[in-house]
Amino acid sequence: MIPLPSSDTLAMMAATPAAIMAGAALLEALLPRPEWLRLSAAEPLLARLGHKVRRPDGSPRAQWQAGMLALLVVWVPCAAGLWAVRNLSLSEPLFDLLCLLLLIESRPLRTLASAGGALLKGDTLPLARLQAAPWLRRETGKLSAMGLAKALCEGTLLRLLGGWAGPLFGFALAGVQGALLWRLAQLSHLAWSGKQADFVHFGRPAAALYQALIAPAALLLALPALPPRLREGMRAWRHGLTHWPHPAAGALLAALACQSGLRLGGPRYYQGTLVRLAVLGKGGDPDWESPHRLLNRLQLIGWGWLALMLLLTLAGGNHG
Repeated sequence: MIPLPSSDTLAMMAATPAAIMAGAALLEALLPRPEWLRLSAAEPLLARLGHKVRRPDGSPRAQWQAGMLALLVVWVPCAAGLWAVRNLSLSEPLFDLLCLLLLIESRPLRTLASAGGALLKGDTLPLARLQAAPWLRRETGKLSAMGLAKALCEGTLLRLLGGWAGPLFGFALAGVQGALLWRLAQLSHLAWSGKQADFVHFGRPAAALYQALIAPAALLLALPALPPRLREGMRAWRHGLTHWPHPAAGALLAALACQSGLRLGGPRYYQGTLVRLAVLGKGGDPDWESPHRLLNRLQLIGWGWLALMLLLTLAGGNHG
């Protein structure tokens, strides 16, 4: 008979990173939050900061340097303030739980995917375009129902990767400071996106930092999506890795597209410019159900990794 852990052991395990991550993810999935309490509300503020310091009359190198300086201006005060408040807290595990709860975000994406699918099913394409426009960088005014479904699939998956999986992965590596770095990198990348003409050079440091940080989490999430057709999944994974502008994100999208029998990627318009990206997957085109289904699949993969961490922690606690 396997002995059950004692109360002291359970209390110690509750303060482990795995338990804090699982608790924060569960609370975020269950508890609604007002819009002002979501960290994504800071994205417009970061965009205004970028417009003020990007030096539009400067050379590309000067704009790149301004973008690097803006990253430091955003990260250093936030990290210092978080460190100071954490040192004053009565319970560091509880502080980490609450802070991580504020950093991760998935409920708005699930709402967007399900509501957008419902609007597409009800043949209210103009309303679906208006609802999705603030979340997407591409032009939505001329998208068909299939094009909008594809845009929602890609947009919600990549935002979940950066706003939910990324901070959890950062917390596992470097605690609450790591989670903050991963989340601020995502928000800076979105606010200073190189897909906007104003931030072509200014946004490059934020994009490089974000892609470097998010790559391990994207590859971990892509691994469980490769079976059951492993050989076909590996081909899709390599195709996304080599033909997508951001390799790790492309590998994740390609693996999910292959597993779901869908096609993602392809041409789209950014700021009036037609951009042709690689086609990922060889199935059919997305429909109104695809955004919600793919988002749930990706989050279930993330929950699987969290469950594995909890099991390993529990095994270690029993062994100790």
